[in-house]
Amino acid sequence: MPRLLLTVALVLGLVASTAIAGPKGPEKVFAGKVIVSNKRFPTYAKSASAYVSAIKKQSKRDFQENKEDGTWKVYFAAFLNRPLDDLEVLIKLYDVSGHDKSLLATFEQYTDQRGQRTIISDFTLDKKQVGVNKSVIIEVEYKGTRLAAGQFRILGEGEHYSGKVNFSEDEEEDKE
Repeated sequence: MPRLLLTVALVLGLVASTAIAGPKGPEKVFAGKVIVSNKRFPTYAKSASAYVSAIKKQSKRDFQENKEDGTWKVYFAAFLNRPLDDLEVLIKLYDVSGHDKSLLATFEQYTDQRGQRTIISDFTLDKKQVGVNKSVIIEVEYKGTRLAAGQFRILGEGEHYSGKVNFSEDEEEDKE
């Protein structure tokens, strides 16, 4: 009988340790990180490890400008370092190309329910508003606390100037 109890105790101990250590889900692997991509992120996979692998594979750092409309479409998956106690977070984008960290844009992001640890969404940046060739930090904030962050670059072609000055007729008339 003691041998049977010992065997049962060992089996239960292995099951409990497997449940606790278990396979790491994306919320643990990417905790506190914002992953960016040029394609929509999947919302499910066959297993936690398959989902983690898909996110890593899709992750991107550099984004090329859409030359037709002068924009960048950025998809993001934010894996919060703790469950969200609300339905709203603040997304902040900072330019960190130079020595200073300057705010580029801020927008609110809403979730489906309280307690979420992952936010999957997208945004579009306009060249006229943010410029080109910048390193950008994306932060997810809740009540002034950073829950996740990531970094990417927006690349594009800057303005070309010929060096020639062309006065309009109105300006010439004003001179006379």
